[in-house]
Amino acid sequence: MKPKIWTSILLFISAYSPLFLILAVKDFDFDYTCRFQHPFVIYVMLGLSILSVLILFLIIKFMPRGNMPVVIKTVSNRSVDLINYTIPYILSFFGFDLSKYEDIISLAIFLTIMLVLTITSRSLFLNPILAFAGYGLYDIEYQFNERTKSIAVLSKHELKSGQKFYIKSLTRFLYLVKEKVKND
Repeated sequence: MKPKIWTSILLFISAYSPLFLILAVKDFDFDYTCRFQHPFVIYVMLGLSILSVLILFLIIKFMPRGNMPVVIKTVSNRSVDLINYTIPYILSFFGFDLSKYEDIISLAIFLTIMLVLTITSRSLFLNPILAFAGYGLYDIEYQFNERTKSIAVLSKHELKSGQKFYIKSLTRFLYLVKEKVKND
């Protein structure tokens, strides 16, 4: 697989790591045994979550800044779309039972469909882990080499029209703003 597909998968899994943490808390027997009722499933979910978050932050930290100094024309903040992302979390507060294989298989099918849609379409959502780290999701229109394009970007910077930033492709449809272009 191409590296951008792996990045998409890491973004996706890390985005659902809070859900896996909620499911782990729900599975923990606080009253009697003080342990997980379904340890294998929980350890797999938590292991994938922790690994995906660590690798994602390492990729972002060590990713080169990119060689595209773009001038931002317009900016639209999509971070407010986070509320739409919370719908799957509601799942964790209903009758989801890790002892039922049909519930685990149903969750796996649902997450697989969401992953495929995320990779193959331009549908993006804000990763809550990245939001906690200070990243926002923006739609920007930019100019580069006399051409104007529109893309979605993740950025820790406050983006404004007229500013110049370096961007780097993370996935097919998502870019990362690494740093502001210093004045020449």
